Amino acid sequence: MPAIQGSMPGRLLFWRTRVFGRKSFATTAAGILAGAALVAGCSSAPLTDVRQVLSNAKTNFDALSSVHFLIQADGQHMFGYPVITPVPTDSPTPEVTDTPSASVAASASASTASGSPIPSGSAAATSSASAKSSASTSPAASASASPSASPTASPTESPTASPTVAAAPTIAVSPTPTPTPEYTTSPISLAGTTAEGDIDLVNKTAHVVGGAPGVPTMSGELIVISPYTYYRGYGETKFNSGSDTELGVLNPALSGMPSPAWFMGQLVTIANAPSLSPKLIGTEQEASGACYHISVEITLDVSKKALNSNGQQLGAGTLNLWITQGGFQVERMEFSSGDPASGVAAYRIVFSNWNSVPAIQAPDPANMMTPVPSASASA
Repeated sequence: MPAIQGSMPGRLLFWRTRVFGRKSFATTAAGILAGAALVAGCSSAPLTDVRQVLSNAKTNFDALSSVHFLIQADGQHMFGYPVITPVPTDSPTPEVTDTPSASVAASASASTASGSPIPSGSAAATSSASAKSSASTSPAASASASPSASPTASPTESPTASPTVAAAPTIAVSPTPTPTPEYTTSPISLAGTTAEGDIDLVNKTAHVVGGAPGVPTMSGELIVISPYTYYRGYGETKFNSGSDTELGVLNPALSGMPSPAWFMGQLVTIANAPSLSPKLIGTEQEASGACYHISVEITLDVSKKALNSNGQQLGAGTLNLWITQGGFQVERMEFSSGDPASGVAAYRIVFSNWNSVPAIQAPDPANMMTPVPSASASA
């Protein structure tokens, strides 16, 4: 019994030591984790430098591989269409060199050979002038002199030589300069404009549904699998196939200038222009999480410099951007303009699924109105 009584306190003390030791360790671990969370929270604190946020957003936009988008617009926008005006060039006038007639040369040589030179008109004129001069200076001699008839040379027939054909002069043709494209603007109604879809810039594919009611043949469903396109208008069940070159600057599957993706990326570049003053409104909760809200007033000069290489003009207006706090990805952009030069319009673009868009496939052949072009046929 004493042994048992003596052993219980030891066991109890051991148990208490282990229990309190565990609690102490758990408390310490919790403190460490809380400190780590605090440090992590401090390291991911929102940025206050608006230009740093915009620079990070532009870097991500330049590296964009795929994205889901929703576009809505209203109002009216001036759109530039390229018009190539040929430059007139002056045609060079060939220089013609007068060559002596072959018959004249042959006549002169024949007369010399016969020993009866034919006096030229200048020689006869000189002799007559000398005679008149002598008569006027010595009248006596003139009176005593008896007139004598001047002998008349018998005409000599000139042999007819065959004409010589002169070589045609060489005309120097200057290269025709390439005409500079000029743009003429036309107003386009944006009322009811909406489009949604996926773009894969790496694989040059896109799938868009929607359009602009104010632009003919720009509403329906479009699939781009470069170099082919598949399109069907509203109410149609089958696709027509074509070439993506027919889309021109409106090809959503391209990333370079002046594609739609390039245009949207330029909006971020414009917002960070050195001559403008972007403002960080604050951090707001959006569908993708906490986002930086940035607003900037865009001037007409900055807009022209950024987009005029394509003949387009965004105009002066207000641009608002929402950029994710964690990944610096543009979640939403809104632009409104009241500039008559570019049109009174409003745009709203929402992005999601950054770099995680599923593969875009061509339509089922059963839904094709025309045969699907094959790679072998195009080659």
